Parts: sequence; structure tokens; C-alpha cells
Amino acid sequence: MPALGIAALVAGMPAQAQGSPQAGAFPQRAVTFVLPGPAGGGPDQVIRLLGDLLATRWGVPVVVDNKPGATGMIGAEAVARSEPTGYKLLFTFTALVQAPAVFAKVPYDLERDFAPLTQVANAPVFLAVRSDSPIRSLGDYVAEGKRGAKPISYGTFGIGSSYHIYGEALKRSQGLDLLHVPYKGEALAMSDLLGGQIDSTFVSVGAGAPQLRAGKIRPLAVVSKVRSTTLPEVPTFAEGGVQGVDAVGWFGALAPAGTPPAVVAKLAADINAAVQTPAVAARLRELGIDPVTDSNPEAFRQFLRAEARRWQKLIADAGIKAE
Repeated sequence: MPALGIAALVAGMPAQAQGSPQAGAFPQRAVTFVLPGPAGGGPDQVIRLLGDLLATRWGVPVVVDNKPGATGMIGAEAVARSEPTGYKLLFTFTALVQAPAVFAKVPYDLERDFAPLTQVANAPVFLAVRSDSPIRSLGDYVAEGKRGAKPISYGTFGIGSSYHIYGEALKRSQGLDLLHVPYKGEALAMSDLLGGQIDSTFVSVGAGAPQLRAGKIRPLAVVSKVRSTTLPEVPTFAEGGVQGVDAVGWFGALAPAGTPPAVVAKLAADINAAVQTPAVAARLRELGIDPVTDSNPEAFRQFLRAEARRWQKLIADAGIKAE
């Protein structure tokens, strides 16, 4: 990922978000963002970009702690059970609201255990095959899946994840023979796609862009109601004749419940200011990620509640249950 000059980034931040920590002000030591996914994926790229800027703004280190696995539940639990001081935060994605609709037992309660900070971005996703695959379009994929000579395997970042839901919705709506292969993160699924261990994978535009530019993968369809501005030549699933695969994923930040309101307000304002920095917003768009610049703790709380209801229905309709 091209380096961005920190001085230039800070110069672009709103004036109220700049300055050095004062005595007694938050933060006074390193702040850790727990990411419930591995290094290299779309969320990892975003939080590391924001983390560099926040570290300069705060004058303290910002650490990214990757805790992949269990459809994001390992990382989410680590933050839910941490001290509510603002020094350990969760940078997460759609799986946070999906896991409770899939698993009978989830180690956190969305309402009870977290203080929402802000939504950061929306993340379009596409279905990809290797560039040497005989499957050249979504129509080919559907035809091959209906043929049933052998299942088409598809990778995701876990049972009950957005990508799993997309795959099962595609499978059910079209009557395809598909085999779900869960991983701890999308970068790992991409690695196995390139290595020939799986036939296809869902991947965020940001995480898949390098392999796409290198000509190693072929995009078949994008999960969105409209075409991606980053991949304008790639049709949506609806354009390819498949309805219902259009729920876009998102990234956002949360603190443990009980974090002091003043700390919550500062964290939310500073993260939001970082997202609004012109250089950061431009870099996010280059990665195929759409920055969200009008979020705040209460708006994000309401968004999470609505998302929980939405994905609960989508998961039930797709017939997904924990294995």
C-alpha cells in the first residue's frame, strides 16, 4: 500500500482534531484496536491507515491486535471483557451483528457489552475466481453450479459471515451445488484461491484489488445495489440475474460498555475526523472502500440495531446455522 505522509495527513485533519495530548487528557498511553480478522484484509488496511494518523494526533502509539477466528467472536469478546478505559477498542465489521443470529451461544451482548463509537466505512464485495478459470462470468458460475459434476467451492471469513450468507443466498436462489470453505480471514481465503485449493471466493474490493490489478483473479459480480465506482466494469449480482445478494458490509469502532462518556465522545470525534481527512478519504476510495463521514455514537448505535434485525432475517432466509 503506498505510504502516506503523516505530516500531510495531519495537515488535512479538521483543526479541532489536531494538537498534542495535555496533562490529564486522554490518551496518556498506547491505544489498542483489536481487529477480529487477520492482517492483510480490508478491515486491517483501514484500521492501520487510521491508526497511523491517530498515533500522530494523540502523541501515543496506536497498536493493531489481530485476533481472527470464530466469525469475529474471539476479538469481540476480548474487548467486551476488557477494562472500560478507552485503551482497548474494537475495530470490527458486519460479523459483529451476524454471529448472534447464527450461533446458539455468543460470548457478548451487542447492547450490554459495547459502547458504539462511530461507523467508519462501507465495503463493497465481489465474487472472484482465478484468472485461468474456465468460469468467465456469473452466468458461467451459475451454469457450472447447476451442472453438479462436482461442487464449486467458495471461501469466506467464517460460518455466518457476510460472505457465507452471500454464498448460501446464491446457492439457494439458483439451486447450485456449492461447497462452503470457511477461513479466519479473507486474505487466507484469497491465498488458497490463488493456490488452487478452492474454486472461488468472496473478497472485499479493497483486499482483492492488488490481485485484480496483477491479473491473478477475475471478478464475476459485485455485492451492491449499484456498480462499484472502483470496479465499474463488474456487474452487480442483480444485473447477472441473481436477486437478493446486495447487502453491503461495513466497518466501525466500539469501546467496552462503561467507558466514560467524555472518552467515548473524544474517540468518536477523533476517528471521525481521521476518516474525513482528504488524504485518508481518497486512499479509502482508491481501495474501493466508501468512507462514512456523518456517523456518531448514537447514530452508530441505531445503525447496529437495524443491522442486527436485517441480518437476522437474511440469515434465517438463507438457512444458515452453526455447524
